[in-house]
Amino acid sequence: FDGNYFQLPASCNYILTSHCSASYEDFNIQLRHQVVNNEATISKVTMKLQGTVIELTKGSLSVNGQIVTLPFSSSGVFIEKMTSYISVKAVLGLVAMWNEDDSFMVKLDEKYKNQTCGLCGDFNGIQVYNEFISDGNTLSVSDYGNLWKMDGPTEVCKEDTVPLEENCGDENFCHDIFSSSVFNDCRGRVSIDSFVQVCMKDLCHCNGTSGSFCLCKSIGEYSRQCVHAGGKPEEWRSEYFCPHPCPESMIHQECGNPCTDTCTNPEIGQVCEHHCIDGCFCPPGTVFDDIHNTGCIPHSECSCVLGGKIFASGENYTSSCRDCTCEQGQWNCIQKDCPHSCSVEGGSHITSYDGKAYTFHGDCTYVLSKVCTSLCTEFTVQGDLVKCGVTETETCLKSVTLALLDGTNVSPKMDWKRKLNIPLSISNLKHFQTENIP
Repeated sequence: FDGNYFQLPASCNYILTSHCSASYEDFNIQLRHQVVNNEATISKVTMKLQGTVIELTKGSLSVNGQIVTLPFSSSGVFIEKMTSYISVKAVLGLVAMWNEDDSFMVKLDEKYKNQTCGLCGDFNGIQVYNEFISDGNTLSVSDYGNLWKMDGPTEVCKEDTVPLEENCGDENFCHDIFSSSVFNDCRGRVSIDSFVQVCMKDLCHCNGTSGSFCLCKSIGEYSRQCVHAGGKPEEWRSEYFCPHPCPESMIHQECGNPCTDTCTNPEIGQVCEHHCIDGCFCPPGTVFDDIHNTGCIPHSECSCVLGGKIFASGENYTSSCRDCTCEQGQWNCIQKDCPHSCSVEGGSHITSYDGKAYTFHGDCTYVLSKVCTSLCTEFTVQGDLVKCGVTETETCLKSVTLALLDGTNVSPKMDWKRKLNIPLSISNLKHFQTENIP
């Protein structure tokens, strides 16, 4: 947290960071290192966040011992997939991201300053102090790592004690890598001194077949630290130098938008609040097809979904009230003249124009319907609901009044004492009786 950079060449389980200076531990994050094909990777991440236990492995996620799928939200924890990373956010003030390979980052709220321990240090803003100094003595990286090694119940993990050579590589060669023009925006944000030293140590382990590729991990970490500090490194990978394979139709970027535009949400990237990250992204002009999950496609080729059925771009569907065409993953509809009805039955049972049925026991004059979208109300329909029984829930529709824009009022009474001769014609209005219901 305080800016130290060091290498810990071991295949053990470590406490990365923990809430130490409190009676209740808000969080505890552990990482298990593993060497695969002579390359270091993170094989497992265990996070305890205010009692919720999260275990992350490549291709698997469990919460409190239960396998879950993404996105996941519960108990103040939200987990989602963001391009090449899995993101874990906790309301306690923690954000963590893992690329399911060799990079894991955790960001803590400042309220935890000077309250943490583990490989990430004490978060006191002072490099080295209280991490690599103990009782006045300077700790080696190996000794510091041993302080935070956490073995399993039946495990005794021993670190690699083979000493690292100090000067296998050319310092100028390493300096030129981190000072190259692709990292211009990183200058002044991240010091290259410690990375140059790491580069020189990395060259000790390069063999005739690996060449410069033994440096890819360290260069990649410098690029990520630059992004974390607010910089935007240019593309430094190529087909021939540190290539990063991506799924078909995707490309690798060192500083891409973590909020991926999709067929169902094609503009989410415009409102993304996260800084850029490295990983595999859709090329410009395309979106991720989250309907078929087939990769990146032009936005114009996105399908639409209706009632669980998938419609290809350009396909149509017709209902009684509208004609719709699938365009760029969205329905473009033309509304047709489609009358709907609203009814009051039994004096209290009301059905809206859109088919919503409900019961209302009133005792007043109510607006049943009117035009609300124009300055001039073309019509207003009012109904008089009255109590007509011995209980509060027995109501009747006593009368209905139709008021037109030209001042005409039509008010056929619904009680048995007054009658209206039907059919009746007033100007352009016709009133007739159907099945004894006026």
